[in-house]
Amino acid sequence: MSINWSQVYSGPIGQILSDLSPTVFTDLATQESQSQLTTLQDELSSNKSEISAWTTLQSDAQSFNSALHTLTEASTYNQLQTSSSNNVVTAVDSSALAGQYTLTVQSVAQAEIDSGTAANMTVTDPNSTLSVNGTTMTGAFSLSVGGTTINVTIPTGGTSLNGLASSINSAASAANAGLTASVVQNGQGDYVLELQATQTDQPITYADTSGSPLYDLGLVSSTGTGTQSAANVLQAPSAAEVSFGSTFNSADAVTSSNNTFSNLIPGLTVTVNSPGTTTISVTPNVSAMEQSVQTFASAWNQWVSDTQSLAQAGQVVASGSGASESFSYQANSSQVLTSAIPTAVLNQVQQLLGSYSTNSGSLYQSLANLGLTFSVSGQLSVNSTTLNNAITTDPSAVQAIFQGLQSSLQSGGALGIVSGFSLGPTSTTGEAIDTLTQQDTNIQNQETLLNQKTTAEEQQAIVHYGQWVNQVAQYSQQYDLLNAIFTSETSSSNTSGVL
Repeated sequence: MSINWSQVYSGPIGQILSDLSPTVFTDLATQESQSQLTTLQDELSSNKSEISAWTTLQSDAQSFNSALHTLTEASTYNQLQTSSSNNVVTAVDSSALAGQYTLTVQSVAQAEIDSGTAANMTVTDPNSTLSVNGTTMTGAFSLSVGGTTINVTIPTGGTSLNGLASSINSAASAANAGLTASVVQNGQGDYVLELQATQTDQPITYADTSGSPLYDLGLVSSTGTGTQSAANVLQAPSAAEVSFGSTFNSADAVTSSNNTFSNLIPGLTVTVNSPGTTTISVTPNVSAMEQSVQTFASAWNQWVSDTQSLAQAGQVVASGSGASESFSYQANSSQVLTSAIPTAVLNQVQQLLGSYSTNSGSLYQSLANLGLTFSVSGQLSVNSTTLNNAITTDPSAVQAIFQGLQSSLQSGGALGIVSGFSLGPTSTTGEAIDTLTQQDTNIQNQETLLNQKTTAEEQQAIVHYGQWVNQVAQYSQQYDLLNAIFTSETSSSNTSGVL
């Protein structure tokens, strides 16, 4: 709380106390410690920026190294893709042998669908109680599909067609039976019960166990308690059948109950969509290989961009072309690292990438032969047409180039150029980050001690301020007393002179 000293003490004493407030007093007492704290905080901020910069370059170099390693692996160049001549089948996965496979689909797997009829009773309202010749429908029946049987009993008071469908679905769900009941309207506008199996190649069987509700609904063709097949089959159950060749060969056909064949062609999962003949082609996935090369170029470009931004004081920039081309130096205001190592490592790697050649008999011996070229700024550009031709024509030569590059980058030391810069705690980036981190810890410890010192100085300043105010108060009292005496004597003197 601030004090208006001018109201407490008049004259110069009040002004002195107002000018030298407790805040001013403590600021003066802790000025040196606060200055040291500011210096430490600036160092911390600088260290954090440097740690972030080193971490970024470390990650960039590791990404580049990983992308290069991918391009040395045989699996990168063994990637395959599948396509079919039409939509008869869909083939996925690509570990099959490259080639063409002609298949004929005779049938697709389908589930049985049965429908009731209005031959024995007519239902015009699916929510009305079912009745036969004016008598409420009663009884019980069973339905079987895929080896699972469900039993349904019609309540004594009867049920509607919608209610019966709901009872069937509840019983099927409880028994985990692959069966669904629904109510549909036929062409005459009457409502009938429709049953569909949820498993292909599995017939639905029926049996009235009490009364004749299934017969009355038109689902079976006769009364009685024996097991029957559906009277009105809309779609018969069947398995998918496929054979090799342009015509169907039943002797060599392969069947599936779910339209999916996982062992028809090793390495491929084939799903049949419709009957017909198709040719599946398994070919090298050139696009995926190109993407691996593009990832390598992108990783390099990111490393270049971050190094130029974080570790270079500036760069020479070209403008114009030909005889009018000129160069200028642009300072880098965002530079964080003053170490020359990041730029030196990058230049060393670029020189190796640009000059390397396998010296083989192939048309493709260097990055330039693959369509990868360096710009003035050090960025890699990729000519997609040249790269596609190289991968399509001689993928082994492409792999050999990247294998040679990796070997060259690893030579001259246990880790190699890129790994020595970025891999592990003893790498250039690892040691720089560790050193700065330790410095941060030391600075934070110094901050803690300085904060403690500052707190003590503030407390001591408040005590001294109180003592100083007391002393000033005493001076003020003496001043007031002397002033009163002086005023009294002056007044007496003036009075005597008048007489």
